[in-house]
Amino acid sequence: YFIYMLYFDSRTPHPPSPTRHHFWALAHFPFHTALVLLMEGTSRFITWRNAMEIVNHIYTAYDSIWDSTNSTASLATQFEDLSAYVLHSTQANPVKYNVTGYLDILRNSGDASSDVAIDSAFEILLTLVNATLKFFKIEAAKKTARDPAVGEAKDPYTDLGNALIVYDLVFLYFFLAAGLTLILLAVLNILNHKGRWVKGDWIGVAVRVLVGMGIALVSLVKTDISSEEVFLYSPWMLPTVMLGLGIVVLVDGVAGWVLPATAAAAHARTAKEERV
Repeated sequence: YFIYMLYFDSRTPHPPSPTRHHFWALAHFPFHTALVLLMEGTSRFITWRNAMEIVNHIYTAYDSIWDSTNSTASLATQFEDLSAYVLHSTQANPVKYNVTGYLDILRNSGDASSDVAIDSAFEILLTLVNATLKFFKIEAAKKTARDPAVGEAKDPYTDLGNALIVYDLVFLYFFLAAGLTLILLAVLNILNHKGRWVKGDWIGVAVRVLVGMGIALVSLVKTDISSEEVFLYSPWMLPTVMLGLGIVVLVDGVAGWVLPATAAAAHARTAKEERV
């Protein structure tokens, strides 16, 4: 809706010249491409956020189980109950997401602080996370992800890694597309503008470009793996873009409200010159 406002509020029905009108029309190709990528990224991150809500509950339950007891038998029983609940809720394939082997290893390890017990519990955690991601269709393409053979359980590390690789790419193009969309809105505004430029016009173009560049630069978080993971698991991906768009709409509206007299005078002078 913000993009709709920014596009149509700055559009004039009569372009200033045929040449600029042609460039204005051509600029719609990269604009629509960026807009499609932005919408696709938005859809994926809505799904991702829904999945992360459940994943965070799984992590919380995992930590709570570890804090509740030091008995491997009790740990195995509680992890079995958690696994049964998650796998049933996500309608997971019991063969592909089989945790029975890990539960047996944990139960027979004898020492909850041993590496064997800790590794088995962590394998259970990864399997439950993978089942949740699968339920929300967060997975790699079939040609890049190897499906297990009949009777073979999925490798939790490979499964989770394949899914995260996909969203690593989504993270990159989502913020680049969002920033480019705003910058191209500024370009369209310039090409479609008719009459003299006033302060409000320049402010509208400048805020589009500056905020667009800022949003696009958020993708540089990808250069630091730890920072990217923290941001990716946080609820701030979509609000970051929405906040940027909201700032542009607010500044654009305030500039048009604070400087209406200046703009009206400039347009009146332009109309007078055209009549002469």
